[in-house]
Amino acid sequence: MSFELYPGEILGIVGESGSGKSTVVKLLHFDLEATSGEMYIQKPEARIQNSDLAEKNLFLLSPYQKRQIKNSFMGIVYQNPYLGLRMDVSSGGNIAERLITANWRNIAKIRGRASELFERTEIPLERMDEPPRNFSGGMQQRVQIAKALSNNPLILFLDEVTTGLDVSVQAKVLDMIRNLQRDLNLSIIVVSHDLGVIRLLCQRTMVMKYGRIVEKGLTDQILEDPQHQYTQILVSSQL
Repeated sequence: MSFELYPGEILGIVGESGSGKSTVVKLLHFDLEATSGEMYIQKPEARIQNSDLAEKNLFLLSPYQKRQIKNSFMGIVYQNPYLGLRMDVSSGGNIAERLITANWRNIAKIRGRASELFERTEIPLERMDEPPRNFSGGMQQRVQIAKALSNNPLILFLDEVTTGLDVSVQAKVLDMIRNLQRDLNLSIIVVSHDLGVIRLLCQRTMVMKYGRIVEKGLTDQILEDPQHQYTQILVSSQL
């Protein structure tokens, strides 16, 4: 498979369970070790150009360099908040840990950044010192999103972020993601089996089956006039 993600774009990846869509995100975020293939950041902004990592195959970097990339330029929100948060550490502490790995050192500035992120993600500031285990599923996802945004990432990965949430909570989380993407000009990859989520968020969509892309294009085009038989089945099953 081969694809591009453009600056300020939201790209959707859909497919049935086992199609490989979450594996793609884990490879791009270095959660899994790629055995082959290439990944580049083309025409990067100044902070990557100055990092000596521009135009290199990121899959071939050392573990230390991959951590640099993750900590400085990427953010991820998992379907299961327990993968993205330390549940016994305060919500503000979760963000502080992320900022410290991105070389923040001033405690007052870290706490100020956490407060700013909580306001953006609509988390009450008085709950900053509470651990995420005390929160609802929707609130835990908001803390995950705040943590993922803390380092001003170039790329944000969202892996089934609304699965398991009530419909009303889903709507609020998706609306928040759209607003954040617009305000921060984020590039986002959204993995979901829910075509409603894809329709709401994504400009372009890729359809995966058995680890391969079977169709890709503008989201409206994919959902309104699917060409591949598998995509047709996916779309008709959710009508």
